[in-house]
Amino acid sequence: MLAGNLRELRLRQSWSQYDLADEARLRQALISALELATANPTLESLDRIAFALGVEVADLLLPDANATVQANKRKRLAKRRPVKRF
Repeated sequence: MLAGNLRELRLRQSWSQYDLADEARLRQALISALELATANPTLESLDRIAFALGVEVADLLLPDANATVQANKRKRLAKRRPVKRF
C-alpha cells in the first residue's frame, strides 16, 4: 500500500521523484525503492515524506479511504431492488 499511495500522492503534486526527495530531504534512490516496494522506510523518512506531501503518515500506509467508500456505495446500489411504480 505504501508504494502505491506514495506514487499516487506524489503524482497528484505533479512532482518527480527528485522533486519529492528534495522537499523531504531524502535521496531519490530511496523514493524510487519505496515506490517499487524494495525498501523499508524508517519512521523519520515516512514523517519527512508525509510532511513534504502535506498528508498524515497514515495516508501513506492505509488503503485509500475514498476509493473504499465509493466501492461500498456501488455494492449497496447494486443490491437495491427496483422501485415499483404505479
